[in-house]
Amino acid sequence: MPIRASVAPLSEPGHALLRVSDLDAAPEGLALSIQRQQGPDSHLGDDGWRRTEAWLMPETVAQRGGMLEFHLGPEICDRLAGIATVRLRIKEPDIGVVGTTVVAWPPMLTSGAVDPSSRRPDDTVRLRSAAMSEPVPEPVPEPLPEPPAPPFAPPRSELRAERDTVPARRSGAAGWVVAILILLALAGGGYYAYLTYYKPAETVAETPPAAPSPTVDLKTAEGAPAGKSVRAVVADYLATKPTPEAMLAKARDFAKAGDGAAAFLVFRRAAEAGNAEAEVELAAFYDPLVTPAKAGFTPDGVRAADWYERAALAGSGEAQRRLGLLLAKGGAGLAADPAKARTWLQQAAAQNDADAKKALEALPK
Repeated sequence: MPIRASVAPLSEPGHALLRVSDLDAAPEGLALSIQRQQGPDSHLGDDGWRRTEAWLMPETVAQRGGMLEFHLGPEICDRLAGIATVRLRIKEPDIGVVGTTVVAWPPMLTSGAVDPSSRRPDDTVRLRSAAMSEPVPEPVPEPLPEPPAPPFAPPRSELRAERDTVPARRSGAAGWVVAILILLALAGGGYYAYLTYYKPAETVAETPPAAPSPTVDLKTAEGAPAGKSVRAVVADYLATKPTPEAMLAKARDFAKAGDGAAAFLVFRRAAEAGNAEAEVELAAFYDPLVTPAKAGFTPDGVRAADWYERAALAGSGEAQRRLGLLLAKGGAGLAADPAKARTWLQQAAAQNDADAKKALEALPK
């Protein structure tokens, strides 16, 4: 889903604050994907730039009112020096990608800039230009000796006459009018200063430069009113106490409409109620053999095998085949187990599953 974001450098070199709004997510466990436009190695990882997407964990994520604040350290800020814009994606645990945008990256000092031995050429240029942009205080001239006071002369008669004809004090109503005009002028000046110097610049999501991987839109679930989150839509639906079979059908409708987050939440509730087909659908969100990953989920072989096994024990031939294939190859934290893989593939083949028979023949003897 589109979000709004802005980046503000902190006083400590190599540190910045990423502020994100319009994001319906809890701060715990949020991860960032950062992509630049230039070069084949366009995705930022913990070890530098790489060709495949990587997920970074910020130092801290805090909620301030309706805004999330990500504290970014040198491992991110230093590597983004000199880059004008980046494509940002945010992923929530168990949900997947919950937001994407393009954000302007401001110029800032890197953490190496304070150490002369580790300055790179671009850092040196940036520091010099920053120093030149700062106003140089002008020397204060020494005060000149005051001239001697002129001899006292009595006021002229015409001046006394003018003082005698000073107009009478303004009425109380005129004074109030003047006071109100002054207050309005001060308020207008303060509002102008807020817009000019204090209001953080926000970057509205633009079309990403590269083709994005599947994202989850938490604001546009099928039939959702404007501004209503997917969690609220799903909660309203589950409040009607649908049967597991009805939940399975509803989740598939969400999936066909492209609402991956809503589909996941409803599949999970149906799977927890013991529906074998929902258990298979839920496991596919974690299955490392499913490509591309559903709704941007990070593969988790252990979770996928757990949900497949529940459905396989209930007699699902599809779950038995998928579990066998997963155990045969392993991956995403799951160790391969050829013996168990053969057992599950045999059970699926016994139910006339053609794909299971082919996979069984391909296993080493």
